[in-house]
Amino acid sequence: MKNIIGLIGFFVVLLINGPSNACSYSVPIFWSDKPIQINADGSFSQAEEYRYERIYGDAPQDIGGGKIWQRIIDAGACSGSESLLVVDCIFLETIVINGLVDPDKPFINGGGPEADIAMLYPPRGKIRLSQSVTIAELAAISVAEGYEYETDPKKAFAVKRQRNAYNPFTGCKVLYPESLGAKQ
Repeated sequence: MKNIIGLIGFFVVLLINGPSNACSYSVPIFWSDKPIQINADGSFSQAEEYRYERIYGDAPQDIGGGKIWQRIIDAGACSGSESLLVVDCIFLETIVINGLVDPDKPFINGGGPEADIAMLYPPRGKIRLSQSVTIAELAAISVAEGYEYETDPKKAFAVKRQRNAYNPFTGCKVLYPESLGAKQ
């Protein structure tokens, strides 16, 4: 009888604590939709609109030739995804390429798969960022390889609330302040 009561207690604790620990990250008890915060280096945080997501971006990096790249992270409670943003600050072109799931990487915290931009680069992927690469070439590679992508920044960064929107040309202001992209 003691063993049965102990077993029942174990399952009650697992039922109460299991889901919350298996698939979550620290979310403040009193969460509110705050405006996006853009830092001086072009990185950003607080672009999320919902309690159990966290959307932020690393500081933009210079590719050369007026082009920059940036890693965008959308971390949900049970899974996450990274996207690669490439911006041509001279010709005002953008592309956002969704990361791919690494089949060798285990799921995090009992959640879903994690999409990673590292999977887009060699040896597994075909994306090579260089001064000479164009947005059109990145789109063509994405089509050929079956990568999900978007070249329209309004669609790629569509949000319900304007205060959560990220201007993909922000990195142009930081790295190419004299470019047309910096004026967007």
